[in-house]
Amino acid sequence: MSESGEAGVARHDAHNASGVQDATRAAIVLFALAACGPVLGMIFGKGLAYGDGVLVAVADGFRQGAYSLPMALFGIAALVMPIRNPKDFYGGAFLVGLALFAFWACSDLPGMRGFAFGPGTAPRMFAYCLIATGVGVALVGLFSEGPPEEQFAFSGPFGGAVLVVALIPITYYSGRIGQFIPGVAPDVIVAAVGAIVVLAVAFLMIRVAPRGPVFITGATLIFAVTVRPLGLVIASFVSLVVSAYATEEIRWVETIIWAAVLTLFCSLLFPYGLNLPMQLWPRF
Repeated sequence: MSESGEAGVARHDAHNASGVQDATRAAIVLFALAACGPVLGMIFGKGLAYGDGVLVAVADGFRQGAYSLPMALFGIAALVMPIRNPKDFYGGAFLVGLALFAFWACSDLPGMRGFAFGPGTAPRMFAYCLIATGVGVALVGLFSEGPPEEQFAFSGPFGGAVLVVALIPITYYSGRIGQFIPGVAPDVIVAAVGAIVVLAVAFLMIRVAPRGPVFITGATLIFAVTVRPLGLVIASFVSLVVSAYATEEIRWVETIIWAAVLTLFCSLLFPYGLNLPMQLWPRF
């Protein structure tokens, strides 16, 4: 065999070894995520009545956190099957994990009452759709060829984490912040200050982090802090406009039109179509 052929074989073997190592590390992370729910459920789960026994309490805590266990299936797949398209496979696993978290978050909300939608109906429907989408994307990653896995960069997740941390002092001092403007509801003031702080930090973070993860995270946080005090209309419109800023190719006319259309759709869907008790306008 020529030297060039031997070099090619060596590079191929090194690439395969690197792929196996990456899959092993990913499987460990997926197994850890699968175990997080039961462990946290046993530690922080809702306690049972006094005298039920330690084993019963541990079993109930395990049951409360069992929503994350399906993530172990992706870990097993990463160990026993070649991942031809890592981006799609891990992206699909992330979507499924997000849907499982949604199931846990709405587990205490009542569902259908006859033909009427309950507060937990829409979140569960969207979570089921997200699981189906995530599984489909992950299967594409297993059975279709794709680009090789790239080096993971922490700047994007770091930027999103900074936005979350920026809201902590706003929440901690919400009682004082709410008294800034007499005559205005305190929660409205806190929501407005939180949205402004998140947006300001997002513009600062794009100097060191990709704008996509930063502004998508920022839009989600802005919607979360404003939807109750400022209403669905303002929260949806502002968060949609902020999320559009995640790309440098933003076109403001099209963005404002689509934000208005989607806001109108949400304003009709949730309060009237799904019969969810969501206010549309601010509480002044």
